[in-house]
Order: sequence, then C-alpha cells, then structure tokens
Amino acid sequence: MRPSRLLCTVVLAPMFTVPAFADSITAEPSETQQRSMTIANDLSAAFEHAAETIEPSVVHIITSTRNRRGFQKQSGVGSGVIVDERGYILTNNHVIETGQYITVRLNDNREIAAELIGTFEESDIAVLKIDADNITPAEFADSENLKVGQWVLAVGSPFGFQQTVTAGIVSAKGRGSFSPTGDQDPRLDAFQEYIQTDAAINPGNSGGPLVDLHGRVVGINTAIASRSGGNNGLGFTIPADIAQAVMHSIIEHGHVSRGWLGVAMAALEPTEAIRLGIDGGVVITGLSGEGPAYKAGLRDGDIIVSLAGRTTENMIRLGNAIMLARPGTAVEIDFIRDDKQEQATAVVEDREEQTLLALKGVRIEELGLSIRGNELVLTQSRRRRSTLQGFEVLAVRSGSLADDAGFQQGDFIYEIDNKSFLDPDGLAEYLVNETANGSARVQLYRGSARGYIDLSQEND
Repeated sequence: MRPSRLLCTVVLAPMFTVPAFADSITAEPSETQQRSMTIANDLSAAFEHAAETIEPSVVHIITSTRNRRGFQKQSGVGSGVIVDERGYILTNNHVIETGQYITVRLNDNREIAAELIGTFEESDIAVLKIDADNITPAEFADSENLKVGQWVLAVGSPFGFQQTVTAGIVSAKGRGSFSPTGDQDPRLDAFQEYIQTDAAINPGNSGGPLVDLHGRVVGINTAIASRSGGNNGLGFTIPADIAQAVMHSIIEHGHVSRGWLGVAMAALEPTEAIRLGIDGGVVITGLSGEGPAYKAGLRDGDIIVSLAGRTTENMIRLGNAIMLARPGTAVEIDFIRDDKQEQATAVVEDREEQTLLALKGVRIEELGLSIRGNELVLTQSRRRRSTLQGFEVLAVRSGSLADDAGFQQGDFIYEIDNKSFLDPDGLAEYLVNETANGSARVQLYRGSARGYIDLSQEND
C-alpha cells in the first residue's frame, strides 16, 4: 500500500503597504513649527552662552582638618565664584566654617590654597582669596531688577560633580527664613532675604552662583527646602546686591557694619495694601528714643514702602534695606501717612553701637570683642549654688584677634591672669595692654563648662 502524502497549504502574507500618513513624516515643518523651533534654538543658545560665560569663574571648594596625629581629612565640599581679578572669591559661610584648611580647584583643574578674608554669619557669606594668574572674574547683575518667571542657571558642584549647570526660573523674591520640617535652621537669620528658584540645587551647590542668561551673577546659592536632603525644586539664593555689600565691607573694613533706623515694625495687612494700591509695606509701631527715624520725622502708623531705593513690601525687605545702608549715610525713605505719599531723609546709625549702648556694653576695637558686665548663676543638682560676677561676650567680630583665639558669643569671662575686674572699661584696658606686650590668659565659662583662652598677637 502506497503511503499517503501530507498535503500542506502555504498562505503567503500580503506585501507591506506604506500607510498614507507616511508622507507627513518627511514633510517640511509648518511655519508655526519652524517658528517654535527657532525660539527653542535661540533659548538653547542663550543657555549655552550663559554657561560658557560663567563656568571659568566657578570654583570647587574643598575644606579639610588635621587630627592630632597629623593626618589631614576632608571635612566638606562646596562651590564658589571668583568676583575680582585680585583673586577674591564669594561663597557661603557654612561651606568653610568646619574646615581648618581651604583648597580651591579652578575650572582648569589648578588647586590653590585659599586664605579666609572674613565671614558674615548673619547673611551666610564668606570671602576667600587666592594668589593666581589667568583667572576670570564674574560679572554681577542688579538683583533688584530680577523678575519672577525669569530664566536663571545654577552652577556648582552638587555631590562633588564639578561645573554642573542646571536651569530653572525665579520662583519668588523676598523670601524669608524657612524650614520644610517646621524646625528653624539656625543659620537662617530672621531678616535674611532669599531669591527662590526651581533650578536644581543640591548639596555641594552651596556658594556657587545663580546667573541670568547673560551669565551675570544674580545670587549666591545657599540652601534647599527638602525633607529628603535632595532637590525638590525649592532652592534659595542670597541676592547679589546683599552678597556684594557684605563682600565689600569685609574686604575694605574687615567686618560688616550694619545700619540701624530705630523703629519697631509690623507687617501691613494685605487688605490694607490692596486698598492703598501698593504691593506691600511695613507699619511703624514704635520709635527708639531720638533715633534716626524719629529725627527724620517718621511717626507711629507710618507705612514705609521703600528705603534707599529698595522697595520694602515686607519686614524682611525693610530689615535688609536698613542693614545694607552704611552707618553715617543719609537714605531716602518713602512712606504713606494718612493715605498720602511722603518722603523723609534719615541718617542711619551703627546697629552694633546702639545695641551696646542699650545693653551698657563696651566694644574693644583692637581685639574685635564686645562685652558687658553681668553675673553667672552657678548651680549644682539644679539648685542655685552661688553667683559669679564677670562679663558676658556680646559679639565677636569675624577675623579679629578674639575670633582667631576662639572666643564665642555668650562666653562668660570671670578672670584674666587670675585677676578680677569691676567694670568693662578696666578689663578692656588690661586686655589691650597685655596682648600688645605679650599674652593674657582669659578664664571663662562656656555653658556649664569652665576653661581658658590664651589671647595674644600670635592669634592674629
């Protein structure tokens, strides 16, 4: 019997047919699309220009400490920006405050030891200096002219990745102290002012510049609001005009002198601002004696809307406008009284001097130390044991002899070279004379701990 054959039926697939819409894939873009692409390319070119302009001025900052065995260990990293052909660099105080040694890595990978010129903790600003040739200082823009919604770029070393550029917009201006967790960050002063941006800022960006599309510095990046520690689109930047004013004071005078107007103030209610047709203002609720504001003719209830050319929509803006005014200079104040716009001129005074007067303190200029007479209550097992007469340290000027020696605000001095003093003037005279000719051992309490500091010209 012949075997049966297996019959197979082959079904051929039809030939592939190009769909009708394929022609549109290779079609020329429409006029609207071409216009959109041109705008996008122009924006991309602006980003490129800004990055190319600022990158040579941005530096990577490395801080380190040396332990008792002589080994040097990295203690932190951050960013900075070269702002002067003499080698001055702007960064944050918190970038360098934990380091004994500071090294700056330039855009061309040169590593140079940096000198700390001075700091101003209240604005979280530090000024460094390097000795280097062929450096490119950045150009500043007027941060007062910055607009919400304006494109900006943040440049720095997030997580150690140098020369990282991120883009975003200005989210808000005139932001004050903040805390995403509800806990106040101790380095953020109550009258600090920030530009808020959604440009990605991460740890390591601190101290680097925020720039406009011309590559000009509009701020110094300083903090993020984040529960995780990473970027959430909430970056905060110190405005360039504040950073510059602090920098110039540190370079020219070695410290920052802050203005004092002599007013107590409160925020203007939003409904009242709308009624008056203004963006905001600050209401005077009290005047200090015969201070600058009183002498200028200001009175309780006046609404300050600008000072020295800076608009004062809130207390943060006014506080910074006063701080930026150099003591002894005259400033124009625009205010509203009885619904009418008025103007006055006030000569601001030195805030530290006024604070010392109010607290009956003494500033020892040669040492950079401010003190006042006080007493310390000594306790044992939470019970009052005795009181100790002495002197409370009210302020320590950054970069001063006292600062280099290790004095801190709040220290309580009770003896010097085992000698007691009855008044701050006598103590000041003794300290100045002894440190000029040798050294003085200052016995003090810091909290509940007792210790001493040897103060001499070698500390400088």
